Amino acid sequence: MLQDILAFVINLLVVDPLQDEMNKRLAEVRAPQAIIADVRACAEGSLPRLAERAMAEPVWVVTTALDVWTGRAAPEDVLSTSPQCESAIKTARAYLESRGA
Repeated sequence: MLQDILAFVINLLVVDPLQDEMNKRLAEVRAPQAIIADVRACAEGSLPRLAERAMAEPVWVVTTALDVWTGRAAPEDVLSTSPQCESAIKTARAYLESRGA
Protein backbone atom coordinates (compact mmCIF):
# COMPACT_ATOMS: atom_id res chain seq x y z
CA MET A 1 0.00 0.00 0.00
CA LEU A 2 2.72 2.47 0.96
CA GLN A 3 4.70 1.58 -2.16
CA ASP A 4 1.62 2.25 -4.32
CA ILE A 5 1.16 5.67 -2.75
CA LEU A 6 4.85 6.41 -3.17
CA ALA A 7 4.72 5.25 -6.80
CA PHE A 8 1.83 7.65 -7.42
CA VAL A 9 3.74 10.56 -5.88
CA ILE A 10 6.89 9.72 -7.84
CA ASN A 11 4.88 9.47 -11.01
CA LEU A 12 3.29 12.84 -10.37
CA LEU A 13 6.39 14.71 -9.22
CA VAL A 14 9.21 13.00 -11.10
CA VAL A 15 8.25 10.69 -13.97
CA ASP A 16 5.49 12.78 -15.60
CA PRO A 17 7.54 16.00 -15.67
CA LEU A 18 10.58 14.12 -16.99
CA GLN A 19 8.52 12.40 -19.63
CA ASP A 20 6.91 15.68 -20.68
CA GLU A 21 10.31 17.36 -20.96
CA MET A 22 11.79 14.53 -23.02
CA ASN A 23 8.74 14.47 -25.30
CA LYS A 24 9.00 18.22 -25.81
CA ARG A 25 12.72 18.11 -26.59
CA LEU A 26 12.35 15.16 -28.94
CA ALA A 27 9.38 16.78 -30.70
CA GLU A 28 11.37 20.01 -31.16
CA VAL A 29 14.08 18.13 -33.07
CA ARG A 30 11.43 16.13 -34.94
CA ALA A 31 12.48 12.79 -33.58
CA PRO A 32 10.70 9.75 -34.98
CA GLN A 33 7.62 8.68 -33.07
CA ALA A 34 9.29 5.35 -32.34
CA ILE A 35 11.96 7.09 -30.25
CA ILE A 36 9.36 9.13 -28.39
CA ALA A 37 7.30 5.98 -27.74
CA ASP A 38 10.38 4.12 -26.47
CA VAL A 39 11.16 6.92 -24.02
CA ARG A 40 7.54 7.00 -22.87
CA ALA A 41 7.53 3.24 -22.30
CA CYS A 42 10.85 3.51 -20.49
CA ALA A 43 9.52 6.22 -18.18
CA GLU A 44 6.40 4.25 -17.38
CA GLY A 45 8.36 1.03 -16.90
CA SER A 46 10.85 2.65 -14.56
CA LEU A 47 8.19 3.64 -12.03
CA PRO A 48 8.33 0.45 -9.88
CA ARG A 49 12.12 0.63 -9.64
CA LEU A 50 12.00 4.33 -8.77
CA ALA A 51 9.36 3.59 -6.10
CA GLU A 52 11.62 0.92 -4.58
CA ARG A 53 14.51 3.36 -4.53
CA ALA A 54 12.31 5.99 -2.95
CA MET A 55 11.38 3.65 -0.12
CA ALA A 56 15.05 2.84 0.46
CA GLU A 57 16.29 6.42 0.03
CA PRO A 58 13.62 8.99 1.00
CA VAL A 59 16.11 11.86 0.68
CA TRP A 60 16.73 10.85 -2.93
CA VAL A 61 13.03 11.39 -3.73
CA VAL A 62 13.01 14.87 -2.28
CA THR A 63 16.23 15.98 -3.96
CA THR A 64 15.30 14.41 -7.30
CA ALA A 65 11.83 15.95 -7.27
CA LEU A 66 13.33 19.36 -6.50
CA ASP A 67 15.97 18.93 -9.22
CA VAL A 68 13.28 17.96 -11.73
CA TRP A 69 11.01 20.85 -10.86
CA THR A 70 13.83 23.42 -10.90
CA GLY A 71 15.26 22.08 -14.15
CA ARG A 72 18.58 21.00 -12.63
CA ALA A 73 17.99 17.34 -13.50
CA ALA A 74 18.15 16.29 -17.12
CA PRO A 75 15.38 13.79 -17.84
CA GLU A 76 17.75 11.35 -19.46
CA ASP A 77 20.00 11.36 -16.38
CA VAL A 78 17.22 10.39 -13.98
CA LEU A 79 15.59 7.86 -16.30
CA SER A 80 18.88 6.26 -17.26
CA THR A 81 19.17 4.89 -13.72
CA SER A 82 16.71 2.17 -14.75
CA PRO A 83 18.31 -0.69 -16.69
CA GLN A 84 15.32 -1.06 -19.02
CA CYS A 85 15.78 2.56 -20.08
CA GLU A 86 19.39 2.24 -21.16
CA SER A 87 18.70 1.60 -24.85
CA ALA A 88 15.86 4.12 -25.19
CA ILE A 89 17.80 6.89 -23.44
CA LYS A 90 20.95 6.15 -25.43
CA THR A 91 19.00 6.45 -28.69
CA ALA A 92 17.24 9.62 -27.54
CA ARG A 93 20.53 11.22 -26.42
CA ALA A 94 22.18 10.39 -29.73
CA TYR A 95 19.26 11.91 -31.61
CA LEU A 96 19.17 15.04 -29.45
CA GLU A 97 22.94 15.55 -29.71
CA SER A 98 22.95 15.06 -33.48
CA ARG A 99 20.22 17.67 -33.82
CA GLY A 100 21.82 20.14 -31.41
CA ALA A 101 19.07 20.08 -28.77
